[in-house]
Amino acid sequence: MHSKLLIFLSYLSTTFAMAQTDSQKYIEWTPSYQLNWNDFAGQPGAGAIGDAGTAVAIKAKPYIEKSKIHYIVHALFDKHKSWYRDKSPSLLAHEQLHFDLAELYARKARKKIIEIALTGETDLKVYNQAVQKILNESNMIDRQYDAETLHGSITKKQQEWKERVDKELIALQSYTDQRVDLK
Repeated sequence: MHSKLLIFLSYLSTTFAMAQTDSQKYIEWTPSYQLNWNDFAGQPGAGAIGDAGTAVAIKAKPYIEKSKIHYIVHALFDKHKSWYRDKSPSLLAHEQLHFDLAELYARKARKKIIEIALTGETDLKVYNQAVQKILNESNMIDRQYDAETLHGSITKKQQEWKERVDKELIALQSYTDQRVDLK
């Protein structure tokens, strides 16, 4: 029930072709897909504790197309870094919520990018700093989730977190599009 959250913020100043997600390595978050134990293809490291480890990444990549800044923000599950020692429906639900938290913070990043764009800001550093702050908060919240639920073993707390995250995902429904175009 150990979680590892990887955060990537790429600083790009030139136009590049949008990268395809490597489906062999990652699962991109969608509302219709729920993780299953077959998605966990990794092995626990020597120092790994707990019954499972979920590696998720929020990738926020700015790029320039036709002289305009755009962002692609993905929440990804890393199959090869995610592992399990024991299987149970409650443990899988706990690990799924780590993935859902990644999507929640990807939506918060998309929202912040749009809010900054509405101010007329054109400095990419301002966007990147704001996104990095959200990604840092995501790491903190992920650790808090594990601590408060005791890695999913406190059923009541696990349910509270599930309801909270579901509610926030619904509230940020307007920010599901992974591509953010800055006008």
